[in-house]
Amino acid sequence: MKSISVGTEAVTGAAERPAFEWVDDAPLPNTLRLPAKVERMLVLNDVSEATLSTPEVADWLADPDTRVAAGGSNVVFATPRIPQAVMIVASGWSAEPTAAGAIELSVEAGLGLDALVRATAGRGWFGLEALAEIPGTVGAAPMQNVGAYGTEIADRTRWVEVWDRRERRIERFARDACDLSYRSSRFKREPGRWLIVRVGLRLSATPPADWPPVAYSGLDEAVDDWSARTGRARSAMSPAEYAEVITTVRLAKLPDWRGGWPGSAGSFFHNPVVAPEAAARLSRRWPDMPRFDVPGGVKIPAGWLIETAGLKGRREGAVAVSSRHALVLEHHGGASGAAFLRFAESVRDRVEDETGIRLMVEPECVTGR
Repeated sequence: MKSISVGTEAVTGAAERPAFEWVDDAPLPNTLRLPAKVERMLVLNDVSEATLSTPEVADWLADPDTRVAAGGSNVVFATPRIPQAVMIVASGWSAEPTAAGAIELSVEAGLGLDALVRATAGRGWFGLEALAEIPGTVGAAPMQNVGAYGTEIADRTRWVEVWDRRERRIERFARDACDLSYRSSRFKREPGRWLIVRVGLRLSATPPADWPPVAYSGLDEAVDDWSARTGRARSAMSPAEYAEVITTVRLAKLPDWRGGWPGSAGSFFHNPVVAPEAAARLSRRWPDMPRFDVPGGVKIPAGWLIETAGLKGRREGAVAVSSRHALVLEHHGGASGAAFLRFAESVRDRVEDETGIRLMVEPECVTGR
């Protein structure tokens, strides 16, 4: 058995590694830290067209039973074993400044998203700093259009390069062709078709007009604390310093995805968007209900719904609703994936019974062959 780790920094010494390799009986990384293994996995150290079109690689990728494995930050392994998978560990990236003050990046899919955030913010480039401390890889980011604190990966995406598993060729989709939307994309809506191998992003060497952005809960106070502690004006904050503020705010709410207990998959349910009539009905019962008008209806925080149903801090054995943030479900060690999923379903059912709203699970649930 060989342990596989997801890329967290640019590849060094890549020329000494084979373009691809096979690993048997390998653990599947996942931030919930549920027990899961894959019987056979293809590991891609190189994502060039020459490697991907190698017959044994292309055949493996074309097989619909081959699951794409990454950092496991948005997945619930309800089964302890899957038969076959592919993992990209190629994690090189390059940056090119433009005359207009933009920085154009090309990033291989295996690089950790947080590692890219730290590297770019550390160079003084603006654009990704609000995504600090989000687990997972760069390749997984467009899949669900990850976002936090008013920033989505869609805001910085120029293109996404994929291997078409069915047609066996590389394609590059411009941003608009990726259909990036709230926690979704064409890649998520067409499962099994695309393997994201590289992402093009555009950052800026200059701050945005509203720098630093503080519209979200906790940020204004955290930035004020930073200013008082350093004796510097808020506008003088660097992207790296803002990323550290984001880190502090996130870690106050969420378990550390890098290790230890509890494990979590971050926000477990989508924030539902309901019809205005449904929102009005709920507001009559709970006048202090937070609500946000959005295209298509009214968005209600899922965490508020869970807390209103009396579930914040509820624990059953090794699984629990976080006492710090009701939208986070935790694994404290020793639970099976099936037990964790049953607990999540009980939370969803309780919320529906109490409020009439059925929450949608955000992570992918892998239930077996």
